[in-house]
Amino acid sequence: MSQTKCLSQSSVHDFLSARKRSSTLIAIGVMLCIFSPITLLILISLTRLDILASSINFVTGIGVIVLILLVAAAVALFIAGNHWLKVHENFEYEECNLSEETKEQVLKLSKEYENQHLVLKIIGITFCILSAIPLMTGSLFIGSLSNSRIDDLMTGLSTATIFLVGIGVFFLVKTNIVRDSFNIILQIEDYTAEKKASKKIIEKYATIYWMTISFIYLAYSFISKNWSQSWIIWPLAGITYGILEAILSLKKKKSISE
Repeated sequence: MSQTKCLSQSSVHDFLSARKRSSTLIAIGVMLCIFSPITLLILISLTRLDILASSINFVTGIGVIVLILLVAAAVALFIAGNHWLKVHENFEYEECNLSEETKEQVLKLSKEYENQHLVLKIIGITFCILSAIPLMTGSLFIGSLSNSRIDDLMTGLSTATIFLVGIGVFFLVKTNIVRDSFNIILQIEDYTAEKKASKKIIEKYATIYWMTISFIYLAYSFISKNWSQSWIIWPLAGITYGILEAILSLKKKKSISE
């Protein structure tokens, strides 16, 4: 059996640097997608609470324009981030053989990043936990306001929840991309040689899945004009994707063992 050639130090360095650049771009893009319905929800809430003297159709139009602008900006960032993800993209799906010297260097960089990863992860999770507070605050007004008023108030308060979630997700996405870059090279945790093979299959369907979800979200929102609640599609889609990814990984692992 022929010896597999080891990855060069320069290619490993280029890969890690590119992933670090892409992490910020993609994290901001995800955050903008999460933030995109905030303006719409605030305007709808303020109008229904009679704080803004505008028609629902007018504020909905403004909100949708802002939503589209933020999504467009996010897509631009995703494209830019994807450009850097393409640098030695094969490392993510193929076996990475390292010389002892290169492996030691990557291990050292990984350990140096561990503390920063922990801090960013704690910040991200903390923001996600705090995101429940605005909606819990709204429940304090139950009984003092009519049901319709409570719904309108909760719509407005949900924007604070979305904002906090967006910030939390930014930190989590950014640090996980950087940390995963080390794991890809070292082939540990979610990037063992076995798991890399299954990820290649999953990635083929990921683009189709998220494009379908985007179509469903926009189609439902425009037809029903229920923008104040249709955003729930995204967290549900994220959970569903995680479940599907786990199922496909298990099937791939089972087929390999057989």
